[in-house]
Amino acid sequence: MRTATLLILLIFFAGKAFPSENLDIGIFGGTSYYMGNINTSRHFYNLSPAFGAVFKYNFNEHYSIRTGLNYGEVKAFDADFGGNINQARQAGFVNNFYDISLQGEFNFRPFKVTIFAKPFTTFITAGLAYMFVPGTETHSASSLNLPFGGGVKYGLSRKVTIGMEWILKKSFSDDIDGVKSFGQFNSPSLVHNNDWVSLAGFFITIKPFERRGDCPAYWN
Repeated sequence: MRTATLLILLIFFAGKAFPSENLDIGIFGGTSYYMGNINTSRHFYNLSPAFGAVFKYNFNEHYSIRTGLNYGEVKAFDADFGGNINQARQAGFVNNFYDISLQGEFNFRPFKVTIFAKPFTTFITAGLAYMFVPGTETHSASSLNLPFGGGVKYGLSRKVTIGMEWILKKSFSDDIDGVKSFGQFNSPSLVHNNDWVSLAGFFITIKPFERRGDCPAYWN
C-alpha cells in the first residue's frame, strides 16, 4: 500500500513538472503464467486472469517512460509434465502476485494519437520491477525482476489508444514456486534460478489532460 501511494504521488508531481497533455493513464487486462523449476519451457501454460493500471509519459513520438501496477495469479503442477524429476517430485503451487514496474518504451514508428496519419506502431519495452507474492502455508516471496517485451498499439482518437502486449519478467529470486534450483556445492544459485512470470493481454489508455486547442504537429 505504501508503494502504491508513493507511485501515485510521484505521478501527481510529475504531471505538475512536465506538460500534462503528454500523460497517458489506462488499464490492462489479460493473462499471467509462470515458468520455472516445475514448468521449464512451456509458454502460456496454465493461464490465469491478470489486470493492472498503467501510467505513461510520452517524451516524443518514439520514446516514453511508463510505470504500472499489476495483479495476477501463477500456478503449476509437476503432474502436468512427463519429466522424471517432475514425476518423482510431485510439487505444485497456486500463488497470487503483485507487481510494480518502471519501464522505458520505444515506438518503431512515429506515434501520436492526435495525428491521424500516425495512428499505429509496434513497440518494445524494458525496465525494472518489484514483485511480491503474499505468504502461503509454506513461504512468501518478494524480489526485483527484469521485465521486457513488446506489442502493438493503435490510436482510436485524439485521446484514446488501444493495444496488446506480451511482457516477460525474469526474477532475481527462486522462491515464487517454492521449489529450489541449485548451483555448485548444493547451494542456491542466484544467477541460474529460473523463476519467470509473464503477462499477456490488452490495454487501453486515455489522455486525461489533452487540450483540444493544441497544435497536433508538434510536441510541447
